[in-house]
Amino acid sequence: MKQFLERRPSDLMHQQAGEGSLSLVLWEAQWQEFLRTVENPHSGWGIPQFPEKPSPWEDAKAFLGSFEQVAEACQWPKDEWVTRLLPALNGKAEKAFNSLDARDREDYGKVKAAILRGDALSREKRREEFRRFCYQESEGPRGAYSQLREMCCGWLRVENHSKEQILELLILEQLLSVLPLEIQSRVRESGPESCSQAVALAEEFLLRQENQVRVFC
Repeated sequence: MKQFLERRPSDLMHQQAGEGSLSLVLWEAQWQEFLRTVENPHSGWGIPQFPEKPSPWEDAKAFLGSFEQVAEACQWPKDEWVTRLLPALNGKAEKAFNSLDARDREDYGKVKAAILRGDALSREKRREEFRRFCYQESEGPRGAYSQLREMCCGWLRVENHSKEQILELLILEQLLSVLPLEIQSRVRESGPESCSQAVALAEEFLLRQENQVRVFC
């Protein structure tokens, strides 16, 4: 499954050029096999293995990027992308899809935006839970550690991110917390995913403020 989703667009186009319509059939077959894996993760394994592999939706942005690469490689018409994606939806991604109006559910761009928005809100909730966690004597040190670890992993997605990406997330959190409240509020509204995005948004806000002051002077 992972190898299938991580194939690069250049690899896909090269394969298409060499094999023609046959490669499209193969990619279509592999996508169907992937869907069967998503729907029944223990299929063919016999006794379930623990711990279970993380859902591909643990990193919605990366999963959707891979899906788009596959869709382009298979030459699916854009208006079929939502239909192709539907069987793979589960959990919060499926909930985000169901929250849309019937017409918007047919628009891949709006479906993608809703899923990414829900994913960002989920991660922010985990971050807040981690930072606001309070020790409960009834749970003990071991219970506290277990809960903190679960919340932190849900926030930082350590199984999907490199050390550099995790470092970026931690710096981004601290950067947002030290910004003046007015700037912080505006920047958070835009949901920056990196420090460079946050800095650009903050500087843009400050620049607009300066321009407004000059107009009234």
